[in-house]
Amino acid sequence: MILNAALSAFGEPGLRNPEAITVEFDIEGRNWTHISFRLSGFGGRVMLPEWLDSIAAAHARRSADYAAAFLASRSGKKANPLAEPDPDRGRADGLWRTTCFEVFAQLRDGSYAEFNISPSGQWAAYHFSSYREGGRDLEGHVQVIRSEQAGDAFELDAILHWPEWPHIDRIALSAVIETTNGNLSYWALAHPSDKPDFHHPDSFVLELP
Repeated sequence: MILNAALSAFGEPGLRNPEAITVEFDIEGRNWTHISFRLSGFGGRVMLPEWLDSIAAAHARRSADYAAAFLASRSGKKANPLAEPDPDRGRADGLWRTTCFEVFAQLRDGSYAEFNISPSGQWAAYHFSSYREGGRDLEGHVQVIRSEQAGDAFELDAILHWPEWPHIDRIALSAVIETTNGNLSYWALAHPSDKPDFHHPDSFVLELP
C-alpha cells in the first residue's frame, strides 16, 4: 500500500503558501517501510544538516546498493531491504532542533513509535506507552538511502525498520524546517491544538485498513 500526503505549516493557510512538503509512504505489512519526503518552493532557504563523515563514508561504500534499494522500492518490488551491519550507526537525540522529518505510528493498544530522520543521515526512534508517556528508545533503526538537493527542491528517502509495522493502526507525519535565517516552521498532516504538537492523538489522521 502506497500512501501519498501533503503537510501543512502550523499557522499558515495552506492555499496561500508557495512552500510545500509532500510525502510518499510505502507500507505493505512488512517489518520495514519506505518513506519519501519532498520539499519544494523554499528557494534554497532551508538549513540542511550535512552528512556526518562516518555516515557519509559508510553510505559511499554502499551507494550502489542504496541506489538499487531506492529503485526497487519505486518499482514496487517487495524484496527485503539492505541488511545493516551496524544498525545503531547514526542514532542521535535532539534532531528536531533543526530540519528534521518525523513519522509517528500508533499500535492498536494506543502505544506508538516516533521516528526522527535528519538530512545528515542521523536518526532517532522512540516508543511511548501513551501520549508523551513512557518514552524510551525503540528497538528499530533507520537507513537514510538518499538525501539530495536540486535547485529549490529537496528529497529524502529512508527505510524504517521495526517489527511492529504489520500491527499499525494509524500514522502521523510531520517535519520541522529551519530556514537559513534561523526561523523554525512546523509541518504536519493536522494541527489539532493551539501550538505545534506532533504527538497529539488527533494528529494520527492516516488510518490503515
